[in-house]
Amino acid sequence: EHVRAALAMVATELAPILGRDDTINHLVPPVLLLLRDAASEVRLNLISSLESLNEVIGVDLLSQSLLPAILDLAQDGKWRIRLAIVQHVPLLAKQLGIDFFTERLSPICVGWLGDDISTIRVAAAQVLKDLTALFGSDWACQNILPSIEEIRQNPSYLR
Repeated sequence: EHVRAALAMVATELAPILGRDDTINHLVPPVLLLLRDAASEVRLNLISSLESLNEVIGVDLLSQSLLPAILDLAQDGKWRIRLAIVQHVPLLAKQLGIDFFTERLSPICVGWLGDDISTIRVAAAQVLKDLTALFGSDWACQNILPSIEEIRQNPSYLR
């Protein structure tokens, strides 16, 4: 487990060295396996180091191969894994663009406001603020505020 955790911390740093094609062919498959590792430390280390991989492979491959794994981890039973995903959402949003993000990730972000763990709820609120700064207040009014209004109407904010 310790070796996999250490590998997860540095594996994505190979992407700029390998280049796009070799990264896609040789680095992405083991990264996807590590994202599904049973050890939370392995997944957490990998999530924390995805930025260099994202810069090399681009949005298209990110959405095709890594995003499904990230979506799974967004609902992970371990709160630290969910927190790591929450904290990486602004970077993903910037890379995926407003349309793709709104369709695939914004409902999950709003859902985190009802998480059982208060740290996740606080981080989700901060992320929604950051997303509003990134995409603009019109975007927030159309895509986030209606969901927040639904939450507000619910007698238990944790649903």
